[in-house]
Amino acid sequence: MTRPTPANRHSPIAIRQSPLVSVCSEIGRGHPSYLDSVLLALARLCPENPPIPCLTVPELCTGTSGLAWKLARTGYRLGAKGGLLTWAYNRLRSADSRPSGLQLSLLGSSLRRKFAGFTGIVLVDHPLLAHILAPVCRVAYLHCEIAAPGLAAVPAAWRTFIPLPVTSRKLQALGIRPEALAVTGLVIEPELAAAAEASYQARLVRLRSDRPLNVGFFLSGARPRPHITRIFACVESLAKSGHKSVLFWGYGMLLAAKLRYQLGRRGIPDDAARVVWSRGRRDETTRTAEVLADLDVMVAAAHERTNWAIGLGLPMFALLPHIGPFAAGNFAFASEQGTCLPLEGIAGAAGLADTMNDLRRSGRLAEMSRNGWGRSAIDGAEVTARALLAAV
Repeated sequence: MTRPTPANRHSPIAIRQSPLVSVCSEIGRGHPSYLDSVLLALARLCPENPPIPCLTVPELCTGTSGLAWKLARTGYRLGAKGGLLTWAYNRLRSADSRPSGLQLSLLGSSLRRKFAGFTGIVLVDHPLLAHILAPVCRVAYLHCEIAAPGLAAVPAAWRTFIPLPVTSRKLQALGIRPEALAVTGLVIEPELAAAAEASYQARLVRLRSDRPLNVGFFLSGARPRPHITRIFACVESLAKSGHKSVLFWGYGMLLAAKLRYQLGRRGIPDDAARVVWSRGRRDETTRTAEVLADLDVMVAAAHERTNWAIGLGLPMFALLPHIGPFAAGNFAFASEQGTCLPLEGIAGAAGLADTMNDLRRSGRLAEMSRNGWGRSAIDGAEVTARALLAAV
């Protein structure tokens, strides 16, 4: 087959002729970033092949279906506002909840029509997409979170790619057949995996020294208000103690400029806090890879970046409260591995520098780094890509 041009790559004919098509939910950062990693691995393994049609929910879903997805994305953003809204969101998306038939019908009518009779494999990044499409075509579901809530169990999916054996055991307990599960190792961005070992070794040297440390702050796609409040308290604490902050604040120069202004109002000098902005997910990953070797600790919600704590040897402080169905399970596993500690409330955030200094003097901070290196494979993106290529 000839390489499709940008004009025809998403045409119905190009999609129908392709043995592998991907559909991205475009909800948040975590699920789409896993798909980005696998697609990059596929492109690197077979650079001579035509590019895989990469479709998105916003472009595929229209009418009632499109409106339902817009409401789902709105709920995702509202759930990050804190207080009663976050409480209600967590109740609605509890670890044991599963989508109703009505919910799947409203969300999935357009998608099911478009893929009815499709004979190839549809690679999806979100459990709702897997639930919707599994009855009508062969679905490969990327479940790259360690946690496995009820929503993640899709019995009709042809294959569910999962990172660790513990995830497999949880999904089997929820009724998924063992032969439908493929354990791949952690799906960590290939750009970060390539720099992982050198970054880890340099990090250990710094953690054993008395030099100022560099702490990376990563804000999730929903920009949770409670997490933002804690991050500001953390950065103030670190600046007073001589440590440095590197803040990844989302997409666009305007957000970065606004953050720079807010930091200045709090008396945080420019040399104590570096603000990194990007143009999108792929650009953010590139910029993260550029500074990975300089990071000693990270602060983030226990979402997709938890994989960095248990795979890259980057000690983690988890932002609370947990939001969504995956965070609590991810945090529990990382805590058991000795790579992650909770950031309890504003008081805990305001005392981050003292906590880090104590952990460093006792040797525990270096131990957290060692606990997150070499225990789990970090090439899950490539393993998944090879499995898909073998299947098509």
